[in-house]
Amino acid sequence: MINTIQARVIGAMRYSMDNGVKGAKLTLMNEADAGNDNRVGFEVATISAPYEILDQLRPLADKMPCNLEIDAEMRTSQGKMTMHAIAVRQPTASGHPQAAPADTKQAAKS
Repeated sequence: MINTIQARVIGAMRYSMDNGVKGAKLTLMNEADAGNDNRVGFEVATISAPYEILDQLRPLADKMPCNLEIDAEMRTSQGKMTMHAIAVRQPTASGHPQAAPADTKQAAKS
């Protein structure tokens, strides 16, 4: 199932290992839930992504941290539910998303 979330992306990185495994991760920051007495400030989370997603984010690097819309699918990994980004885009002022400059179809294939 693919969900669209809005998050403040503070950075991204990608990796390519000698065994051919490639991937990326997005680092997100959100305000802690004010109703949770056990947390204050901000929470940081990561979302896995395809290697090519960094190319979509590179034109936005000078704007980071920034709010982005992320299409993410839920995956099971080692018995835990994780999120995996398949596309990112910068929201427009009108509320309609604007595709990031790179081809999102290529990122979704990974």
